[in-house]
Amino acid sequence: MRIKKKLKVTIALMLIVALFATACSKSNQDSKDNSSGKNDNKVEDNTSNELKPVTLEVYSQPANFQGEQPGWTAKLLKEKFNVTLSIIAPQVSGGDIFAARSASGFLGDIVVLDNADIQASIKSGLIYDITEEMKQMTSFNDYKLQLDTYNSSLDGVEEGTYYAWPTEMTNTSPTTFSPIIPGVAPTVPWDYYAEIGAPELNNLNDLIDALAAMQELHPTNANGDPSYGITLWPDWDGTSIENVNQLTKWYGQEVNGSVLLDVSGNIVPLTDDNGAYRKILQFYFDANQAGILDPDSGTQNWDSVNSKFNSKRAFLIWNDWQQGFWNTTERGNNRENYMMVPINDMNLYQPSDPFFGTGRAFAIGTDDPVKKERAMMVLDWMSSPEGLEAIHGGIEGFTYEAAEDGNGYVRTAEGEYALMDNSPVPEEFGGGYYADGMIQINQWMVAGIATNPRNNTSYVYNLWPAEVEKAKTTTTREWSERFNAENPVDYLLKNNKMTVVPYVNLNLEPDNTDISLIRSNTGTLICDASWKMIFAKDQAEFDALWNELKEDLDGFDWDTLVEFDTNKLQKVVDERANALSSN
Repeated sequence: MRIKKKLKVTIALMLIVALFATACSKSNQDSKDNSSGKNDNKVEDNTSNELKPVTLEVYSQPANFQGEQPGWTAKLLKEKFNVTLSIIAPQVSGGDIFAARSASGFLGDIVVLDNADIQASIKSGLIYDITEEMKQMTSFNDYKLQLDTYNSSLDGVEEGTYYAWPTEMTNTSPTTFSPIIPGVAPTVPWDYYAEIGAPELNNLNDLIDALAAMQELHPTNANGDPSYGITLWPDWDGTSIENVNQLTKWYGQEVNGSVLLDVSGNIVPLTDDNGAYRKILQFYFDANQAGILDPDSGTQNWDSVNSKFNSKRAFLIWNDWQQGFWNTTERGNNRENYMMVPINDMNLYQPSDPFFGTGRAFAIGTDDPVKKERAMMVLDWMSSPEGLEAIHGGIEGFTYEAAEDGNGYVRTAEGEYALMDNSPVPEEFGGGYYADGMIQINQWMVAGIATNPRNNTSYVYNLWPAEVEKAKTTTTREWSERFNAENPVDYLLKNNKMTVVPYVNLNLEPDNTDISLIRSNTGTLICDASWKMIFAKDQAEFDALWNELKEDLDGFDWDTLVEFDTNKLQKVVDERANALSSN
């Protein structure tokens, strides 16, 4: 059963109520009737058409992998479209590859860009009008409202013209928060937490004490490797430390460049002494002082951290997707799954379902007729129910299969471990390893929580009816008894520990040259100082580094950057306020 939560506040997004009502009814009807000419929820298999082989360059800002798409996804795309994807990842390449490729006049055949770069690339002619091609896409009618809203917000784009497909849209509704676990929350191994008495946590100091007690009882994992209460990694850092940015949401603030935006619409500098960024830096510093912070945290990369999560060498996780690296039905029945543990003084910052998208978009960067046609075939598949089942569900017959009651799908025994173990994939499905073979663009055209019109369930496995039943394990039963709630979201809403805010997808003002330089210079200062603060020898050094950082930032026009980001984000605040006041 799809689990939906009424928001504690009435939320609408970006559109007048009449349009929203029309969208909801139309989306549901389109799902049932499949009324568009091509909207039969099945992308045509083109292998019989003897398509010539084509390699498409995919420029993807969020990608963590560079090179030729491997494994089972590569086999799918080769068989269906005779396409090979060559992925360009700025996060891997380093340097200002966007500027360099823009100057060359070619970003990629398919591009995945932040909204601001989409806008800039339209103006510079780097991405192309795909109006007619978009209208022929399998899922066009199901997402037409969102596509119209996004494209009409782009400067210089006429009404009814399409240049881009916003990432991770949903067909639920703007007033829905679908998941049963929040996006970011403190989450620990249930068996270890129960072993130390399942203590009530009033604040971050109590969390540190709990993690320290777990580490004392379990200094190594089952293989004898050292375990830590917390492990961090720097290779996701941007203009501030990403592992800090994520946890600011525990205390009702989200990092947006140089500022913190809270659940009430207040905006303060990232360097605010009472802000959540400094609070989480203090938390990590205290954790290190307590001896529970992995000493490799400042130098290791995500691959190293991933292996630690996969082998229960780190006790605190926070993003919902991280549970996929460990939790299984078997471990749940053995009381070993990771579960959220609430902290009494927290108020989670939780955006609603991204009905209108998440701040990036897919677009086409080639006008070569053959490559443009083939690129659109790939995008059509990636946004269709057929493609989304593969992207979010995996390999039918290997990681999932039809549920016995005929109601959607259920994971196989192999599917429960494929991601966390990066399991070998049978040659019939493409060989290689499962996680390696997932689509390495690292971005989705439709979110996994969207409703699959082929079976009226979700694309993401943990909301499949059979998986919801399987997830009712010894762990969840004990958790429900301890916290008197059906699931983590139920607990948080009942106890006023989470505020759901409208997910607003806007094209905000891009950085000009001066702002970009300030952001780059100050970002380096912030990251360097933040890591030093985490590993400071004592509180006096921690405080001194913080004050020194603020002084150094003043020398790089920090106030100018803060003013720019504040003015930019005021548009988000205003849109949220308008949405809330419209009902």
